[in-house]
Amino acid sequence: MEMEIWNVWATNRISGAIGGLSTIIAIWVAARFASVASEQSEENKTVAGKILLTLFGGSVILWGVQNTLFAMGNWSVTANAFKTMKENGLEVSNGAMRFADTYGAEPSLLNQPVSIVFFVTAFLIILYPIWFKK
Repeated sequence: MEMEIWNVWATNRISGAIGGLSTIIAIWVAARFASVASEQSEENKTVAGKILLTLFGGSVILWGVQNTLFAMGNWSVTANAFKTMKENGLEVSNGAMRFADTYGAEPSLLNQPVSIVFFVTAFLIILYPIWFKK
């Protein structure tokens, strides 16, 4: 039973990796859009365009946060599955119980402060060329 849980966990990490890569690509696209918009002449820049790019950048960041939380959920669910196995009297390895103790918390960016710094700085990288002159 434990091996099946490990296999499901490992398989679900693939979607987490794809989500992470697609988040990085989407952030790059949003930053590139912002950079191109900043290179336009002042008469071609409109407040509506700036707002639209800001909304796009914000949605990219929120989507990235969602992808991160989904990936973290895989770890949390797996850890809780090991705890449930142990509570039901099934044999669980020491490694699985250490995993459960380490990753059993609910998914939260507060568990990964580097993620907070990453998403805040990415959003600032997107916003800066939109709203501030070169």
